[in-house]
Amino acid sequence: MKLLEKSLELKRANTSYVTATVIQADGSTPAKIGAKILVESDGKTTGTVGGGNLEKMVIRECLSAFDTAANFSKIYDLSDASEQDTQNTGMICGGSATVFFEVTIPRKKIYIFGGGHVSQALEKVIPKEKYSIIIIDNRREFASKTFHAHADEVVYAEYNSFLKKFHPEKGSFIVIVTHGHAHDYEIMKGLLENSIKVKYIGMIGSKKKVMSTVNKLKKELKDPDLSNLYSPIGVDIGGSSPAEIAISIAAEIMAIDNERPAQHLSIIT
Repeated sequence: MKLLEKSLELKRANTSYVTATVIQADGSTPAKIGAKILVESDGKTTGTVGGGNLEKMVIRECLSAFDTAANFSKIYDLSDASEQDTQNTGMICGGSATVFFEVTIPRKKIYIFGGGHVSQALEKVIPKEKYSIIIIDNRREFASKTFHAHADEVVYAEYNSFLKKFHPEKGSFIVIVTHGHAHDYEIMKGLLENSIKVKYIGMIGSKKKVMSTVNKLKKELKDPDLSNLYSPIGVDIGGSSPAEIAISIAAEIMAIDNERPAQHLSIIT
């Protein structure tokens, strides 16, 4: 499979990968400018940068790049003597190669429980290049791609049934904006009972309803972990229309994702 086809396949599958490209080659070297290798997180490769120890070292560098998720370049020495700013490959070709490493990380997932007006507005303002949106609703008429044209996926399911099979990545975000206080509680309880750990849980509701839900959770569950619960959801921008609430929620998600301070509406401490 060609490298471009593979990269498109991985992007469609929302899968991480690193592309290493030879951007400079000096002297006698098997690495040619423009040569590329694509490395997946499990070590599978597509393409080549010339083989030998150089390629082995480039693959190792690609695998370590998943942890930093940052692009960078590196010079590899292909002679029998390395300089201070190069990495010796153990090869004796007599040249050097500069390799650029580009990390492609899949979009982070935002799971929105509730397919009403707020979720419709929210899916329109979330940056699509960075986040993937999944809508879950227990009403068939609100769980359709026609109703949620901007979502990546729409799921029709009873909340309890969905939560039993729910295994989100730890970096995911959860937004709870259902059509009833009882459903909000049902979802929060399910998340806690199944020990689901994510970066953010935002739950809509007035301060009174939020405290009622939290007190009930504390009463029914032993020491529930509410450390990543933000409720009432959103940051304080004023306004109460679905569009304004959606902007408030989107701002809160991005502030938390980017580790920036924000004036949260949440009363959970």
